Amino acid sequence: MIVPDGRTDLEKLKELLGNPEQTHLDLKASVDLTNAADKLKFVKDAVTMASRPEGGYILMGVDDAGAPCLPVGTITDRARFDGSRVGALIRSYVEAAVHVVVEIHELANHEIVVIYVRNPDGLPVPFNKDGQHPGPAAGDKDVTVFRKGEIFVREGAENVPIRYAHWADLLSFYTRGIRDQSTEAALSMLREVVTGRDSAAGNAGVPLLADMDETTFAATAVRLLEAGNDVRLRQFLRTVSRSTGAAVDLAAFADAVDRWAIFCAQTLHFERPDLTDEAIGKLVESYQGLGIGADDDRRRLMIVERIYVVGSLAVRLGAWDTVRSLALRPVPGNAFEPGYIYSSWIRAAQVYASRAGLTADPRGDYLLSAARELMVEHPAMRPDLNDAAVPPGEAAPLDPALNSLCEFDLAYCIVVAALGTDRSSGYPSSAAFDEDRAKPVAQKIVADPEMRHRLLPEVDDPAVADALFRTYDLAIRQSASSYGTRWWAMPPSVDAFVGRHRPPPV
Repeated sequence: MIVPDGRTDLEKLKELLGNPEQTHLDLKASVDLTNAADKLKFVKDAVTMASRPEGGYILMGVDDAGAPCLPVGTITDRARFDGSRVGALIRSYVEAAVHVVVEIHELANHEIVVIYVRNPDGLPVPFNKDGQHPGPAAGDKDVTVFRKGEIFVREGAENVPIRYAHWADLLSFYTRGIRDQSTEAALSMLREVVTGRDSAAGNAGVPLLADMDETTFAATAVRLLEAGNDVRLRQFLRTVSRSTGAAVDLAAFADAVDRWAIFCAQTLHFERPDLTDEAIGKLVESYQGLGIGADDDRRRLMIVERIYVVGSLAVRLGAWDTVRSLALRPVPGNAFEPGYIYSSWIRAAQVYASRAGLTADPRGDYLLSAARELMVEHPAMRPDLNDAAVPPGEAAPLDPALNSLCEFDLAYCIVVAALGTDRSSGYPSSAAFDEDRAKPVAQKIVADPEMRHRLLPEVDDPAVADALFRTYDLAIRQSASSYGTRWWAMPPSVDAFVGRHRPPPV
């Protein structure tokens, strides 16, 4: 599954390459915007993609197999792909203010145009005039690519006319916004009570409710933590198992695990790891009740995305006990196979989501991108980072969100390698990104004995060294086989630690 997060940087391109065409990804071997037919076909493809609430990507210079196919220099006039010009072209055929981002990258002696399109309104986009071009021969009738009033949507790899069955999904983003607005007035009085500073006792008595909007929920959690009102906080925890059960519909489940992630983030931020650990335990109970089927696979994926968000915060705060608590949660694969135990619920969720095709393939790059997108959209899940530190779109080399996600990912794999007693090792999703994003956590492990013992209690140095070696060996091999080698070797300090302590192979 592609994450249409609006990024068009080189790492996002590498994440997209190798994937087949799907609802949020369209591949074009070439497009000549000077050719009338090509230009209108491109406009149709872009507007169709924009009709999806999350938008999507068009890659020019990529064949149907997902491989680059345009040698550098093929695009003689790159100015034609300027974002403002491409956006103006698309918007000349629609009334919607379609958002367009374009970036051209060179990769392995090929050039690729990455285009992200989305309608910010979240509504399907009709054409406001016909799209016609002359026939191939003189005297031929004009060829109509699309007509005024038509609406097309992406359905898998195809552009199809909108049908009744599409409307509920396509309008979900818009209707959710309307619903959120309609509850604002009802919540405003409660928000004033929660955020007001004049009555500390009153603030501390406000209950923490799962159906609060996120701003009010986070503010209430903060007030209760400041007041030390553990009774109210634990009252919320008692509702987690019910609100995240397998019988809850997917939209409500997503809201519930969002609140769980915010609760964990705020308790971590206020240095209450005991409450964070209780919250993790409650969600583990819900996870163990998940069965077999598409909806439960989606629930697993929602859970693991938010585990990564909380784990990244634990990394940034140096809460290594919480990192271990999040990683080392043995669970059965599903409720009907209680005897098959995974060492980590993270790996179990990865396996089930991959089998269901929810991550497009087993490579794992989807997971970190989806978690970063959650951090962009939900400020209360990252109380230590302001919006400027987690911008939508391109993730810079020093991006604190993506880098801490990669560090948590590597740490989870090391924890499972060192402490896991059940089936399946960890899987390094961070192999999809540059090794520099993840390596600081490995360097901390070998440099700081106190941190090492908090993350890996009662694990001696030879066992730590072996866990580091096995995790890096898997990440390097995975990087080479799926991502064109973005991990080369263990950092020098880690290599030296492994060399000193790892037992010789038998």
